[in-house]
Amino acid sequence: MKDTIRKVASSWYDANGKLKLPKLYDSNFDNMDIKKHKGKSIVIFSADWCPYCLSFFNNWKEYGSIESVFIADITDVDSNLWDIFDVNVVPTMAIFKEGKLEKRWDGILGQGITINQIEDANSSFSEL
Repeated sequence: MKDTIRKVASSWYDANGKLKLPKLYDSNFDNMDIKKHKGKSIVIFSADWCPYCLSFFNNWKEYGSIESVFIADITDVDSNLWDIFDVNVVPTMAIFKEGKLEKRWDGILGQGITINQIEDANSSFSEL
């Protein structure tokens, strides 16, 4: 299982170690739905200036096992996604199925997303 997780996670980075996950922005959403989304995906609400997001991605690389991953880039504090999804702490992650929000894990102030939350997301994703 660990080797599978590492293989999936390694595909998220280019040769220079830069994260290359597809990003979503305000324009990709219609209220709380992802436009033209099919299947299941996890969306990580993240901001470039957030130190907990960097820590999260290191933990995700080690513990995350979901292949369909997007980043909702809310680096801009004026992004409508902050309000639409009532995001108070980044990172925050959510599972979407056929564009609809199914389950969500909010970051913890001063901590971000925990390894337990990542593992819960793995389990929940496989059960949907």
